[in-house]
Amino acid sequence: MTTGRQEKLLDFIIKEHVKTAKPVGSSLISKKAGFGLSSATLRSEMGELEKADYLAQLHTSGGRVPTDKAYRYYVNQLLNKPIKIKPDEKDKKRINRTLSATHEDSRAINKAIANILSECTGNLVIAGIANDAEFFKQGLVSLLRMPEFRGEFSDLFQLASFFEGFDAMFQAIEREFFHTLAGPSGLPIQILIGHENPFKQIRGETIMCTKYILPGDIIGSLTLVGPTRMDYKKNISLINYTINQLQKLNNT
Repeated sequence: MTTGRQEKLLDFIIKEHVKTAKPVGSSLISKKAGFGLSSATLRSEMGELEKADYLAQLHTSGGRVPTDKAYRYYVNQLLNKPIKIKPDEKDKKRINRTLSATHEDSRAINKAIANILSECTGNLVIAGIANDAEFFKQGLVSLLRMPEFRGEFSDLFQLASFFEGFDAMFQAIEREFFHTLAGPSGLPIQILIGHENPFKQIRGETIMCTKYILPGDIIGSLTLVGPTRMDYKKNISLINYTINQLQKLNNT
């Protein structure tokens, strides 16, 4: 990133694209962002960001969309912020109610985590237990309803083929990602954006992975799959909050 103005511009474009799934043009930025810049200046700055591979122009007359590189920059900024990202109160209450109803049963907790995080994020969530072939998968239908998959048969087919053999593929995900995660406390979330992930069927999506401790010192694992346009801030906050609450449950 070269200038502070370009950083703010990219931040606005990412947030706008996350909300609308549409390319963002200079006229929209001029109306909504309050930069006080002309459309010509904005187009010039966006051109510089495109040259640096932070933006892509899908059509010559359309606006720009963020690239995988832009999302990686944005996620790194979120993860490096000194102030912790927190979910909104409504989602926190839903998570608390869900976990309190599981009665410390590891299987029930995993199923509950998959359900509540899928509902809150609108993404696909898979919760599993280490060395166990049983997974709780929730949210594929919601994922396929997103604009990215409407009318894009090839993308839909790739995604469907990936999850058709998911149980076997999950072992590869564990080998690929989970072994790099830390120990039981302060577990990080590993985030692979678009072409960063090694599975060609879902290189248009983002994968978030983490581990957590279930009652009885059982290791649980969570995988969230969504479009690269996902709400990273919200998803990171929800996963972190859920795992922190689960740790409190284990300590009571």
